[in-house]
This record gives sequence, structure tokens and C-alpha cells, in this order.
Amino acid sequence: MTMKIKIEEIKVKIKIIEEKEMKAIITLDFGDFVVRGFRVRISEYEDARGDKLWLMPPSYKGGVKWHPIFFMPDKELWAKLEDKIMREYKAKDKEYYKKKLGITEDI
Repeated sequence: MTMKIKIEEIKVKIKIIEEKEMKAIITLDFGDFVVRGFRVRISEYEDARGDKLWLMPPSYKGGVKWHPIFFMPDKELWAKLEDKIMREYKAKDKEYYKKKLGITEDI
């Protein structure tokens, strides 16, 4: 039995972090299970959307190399999930800073 993931049904929970390199911690709720520890980090390279951001899946460090804990072998499905996460991150980031700076009008 294989599990079919429907990107639109995944709930994305975002906690904005105010650090130099790390911008957010993300939890994905798939319904039957939850995966914590995704991170949005600053990147020196632009992504397909033109942003200098990188979505890093949960991982652990073994020696000098990082090893992913969460992996999607279907690259097309990963791209869709990454796009959903980054769209929701940008909306949350904008909302967070508008609230923090006391901005009431849309920017």
C-alpha cells in the first residue's frame, strides 16, 4: 500500500526566527503524521523564484556532512511542496514584520 500525498492538504506551520542566516522553523502536518524541523535559511544563490532563500529539510550532522531525515525521491512532488512552503513562509514573514513594525496598510 502506497501513501499518496496531496500537497493542498498539508498544513504548514511557520515560526519566524530573527537570526542572521535562519529565517524560519517549519512544521508540516500531513494529517496522520507531523514532520518538524524544516528551516528557511539565507542562501548565496537565487532559487527558481529569484529569492536568495533555501528550504532545508530536517537533517542531522554525521561527521562533516549533513544527512536529510526527510526525503522525497519524486523531485516534481518536492518542488510543489517547496513552492507551497515558500509561498506560505513569505506571507507569514510579511504579516510578522507588519505587526512588529506597526504597519496597518498593505505594502
